[in-house]
Amino acid sequence: MEQLYTWIGDINTIPGLGREVIGLICVIVAAICGSVIGLERERRDKPAGLRTVILICLGSTIFTLVSLYLATQKQMADPARLASQILPGIGFLGAGAIIRARGTVVGLTTGATIWAVAAVGVTIGAGYVAAGVVFTLLILGVLTIAQRLERVITGRCVPRETTVVYRANHGKTWPRLQAILDEYRIPSTDVTHERRDEGERAFSARLCTAHREHRSILRDLSDIPEVLSIDQNA
Repeated sequence: MEQLYTWIGDINTIPGLGREVIGLICVIVAAICGSVIGLERERRDKPAGLRTVILICLGSTIFTLVSLYLATQKQMADPARLASQILPGIGFLGAGAIIRARGTVVGLTTGATIWAVAAVGVTIGAGYVAAGVVFTLLILGVLTIAQRLERVITGRCVPRETTVVYRANHGKTWPRLQAILDEYRIPSTDVTHERRDEGERAFSARLCTAHREHRSILRDLSDIPEVLSIDQNA
């Protein structure tokens, strides 16, 4: 039992493991944990994707490893000194992921994920590899299962056929409209185009209006001056 506890506790206390081996184990596990969460974020097309999350987890782990090394080899008084500087950096990244646009705050979940992944990196770098893996699975569960529970509570998407009429403006309007559709992850295969008289164009797509975060696409489309009308079928 004591030997088992050693493996699920601080691996720095395992006899026979050199500092180089411990560091290598921590870095590899941090990369794996970052990949697990990063793939989930990448699949949902979030700002902090696979590479970003891996680097955050790796960076936090490396900073913590270096702190412990300096504490033992260079006789630093406080081993948490260097690792504590992770928090301001992570706060900066998290703030950059949170965007206030048109009166709506978006990216809070991404910012919280960055913060949580950094905590996993610090945990792994401190030697608690098993705990870091457990925390990674917990974060992944929150990101996936909680979203499904939200959909159960708020209901499924109710897409409605939506037609947007706009002035082409020599082809300058469509790229702006397409950027909005891309932001809300509306596939181009679900969009049909129509050419009208006097420089007017129209496109149709099935847009969800059951959820507040989905309905905001109508507001974003209407904010473009070249958009003449937005009609939805009942």
